[in-house]
Amino acid sequence: MSYWGDYYPPANPIKVKDGIAARSKKGDIGETWWSKRFIGALEMIGIGSRLQRGRTYARKGQVINISIVNAVVHAQVQGTNPRPYSIKISFTQFNDKQWDEIFDALSSQALFTAMLLGGEIPKEIETVFAGVKLSLLPSTHREIQTNCSCPDSANPCKHIAAVYYILAEKFDRDPFLIFTLRGRNREAVLEELRKRRSSVDTEEEEIGPVPALPAVHEPKRSIGPPLAECLDTFWDAGETLDNFPIYLHKKPELEAAALKRLGPSRFRIGNKDLSDLLVPVYAKAREYVVKEIKRAGSDV
Repeated sequence: MSYWGDYYPPANPIKVKDGIAARSKKGDIGETWWSKRFIGALEMIGIGSRLQRGRTYARKGQVINISIVNAVVHAQVQGTNPRPYSIKISFTQFNDKQWDEIFDALSSQALFTAMLLGGEIPKEIETVFAGVKLSLLPSTHREIQTNCSCPDSANPCKHIAAVYYILAEKFDRDPFLIFTLRGRNREAVLEELRKRRSSVDTEEEEIGPVPALPAVHEPKRSIGPPLAECLDTFWDAGETLDNFPIYLHKKPELEAAALKRLGPSRFRIGNKDLSDLLVPVYAKAREYVVKEIKRAGSDV
């Protein structure tokens, strides 16, 4: 191989068929606030400049596979050598006593519990962890243990960095993976929260009955005609929907939010999650509706 002084031209990695490519093709990787904060946390602990090395690998689809087993991330990344590199990433896990303190603190906040049970991570959740002197996301490099079979001595190498980006996008789909890497999966977290909230509700009932509120007399609702008499208008929007505001003038903060709220799909086509394949449909549907509204307006 030719070289110029001590400089060797960079070698291109071997292309991967059906690799796991980052959905983001430019700009930041990660769509939700928690995945962006994960990348931000890595940058804060001093590996931001090294992290950038893996962005191209992540977008090219060089990550062959990624899985989380016993709170440890396992992945394979294709580099320049024919044999893929093996990667392991793990976070420092909380012990049972620490988790008890976390669950007690979370369950004391009814709103936090409701959001978590609904599949959302409250933005203020880190203040709860700080209250018990812990951090959900890694706050120092000592909280992350990594290993890559490549010869690069840098940490993270480009292969580990690529996995970080793919991991961030997995957090977009399932934010409870952040808890999993700390030692408790989704089912364990939700079960503990339900148990503790049930205890709180029982204690509140034992305090005594709540004074009865004055009876509220709701106005009588009009009963519509029988279904057989309104088949022609059954699918027409009612007054409530007619006045429901829909904003199409700007791109939503999170594309296909309703779909992503459902979490990962059980079905895959090739190496792609069915939910990921459906995400572009939402954007195309919005574009189509906007186009039709503009066309209708020009015809008036």
